[in-house]
Amino acid sequence: MIEKTIQVNWDFIGFFASFLCLIHCLFLPICIAIFPIMGFVLITDVLYEILLVISSLIIAFIAIYRGYKKYHKKLSPIFIYLEALIFFGAGFIAADYFVGKIFHFLATCFLIIAHYYNWKYTKKYKNCRIIYFK
Repeated sequence: MIEKTIQVNWDFIGFFASFLCLIHCLFLPICIAIFPIMGFVLITDVLYEILLVISSLIIAFIAIYRGYKKYHKKLSPIFIYLEALIFFGAGFIAADYFVGKIFHFLATCFLIIAHYYNWKYTKKYKNCRIIYFK
């Protein structure tokens, strides 16, 4: 009997979530103008933005912690993640809307960079063992 492998690549999921966050930051000004006219209010809602940021940060934490603990023991992805966390926090407390969006954009870029370095280090130190789940 052939067993199938299920392997979760948290860095890929993190890249995707950070990329969605980046797209959200870039196109939000256009969406604010167009979507209420079309009846789409969810993507311009602050709650949607907070959920997107929190999910990106949780996925990044899981990926980076797992990579650090299990494979590479390098601190640079953790420090880059912490910088992203600081920029997200600064973006939420910024008085000016556009300054907050710039902070969120920078934070998303830092998250993508942290995922890249974590993936690079994990790939370098990872052995070829495959984990099977039933």
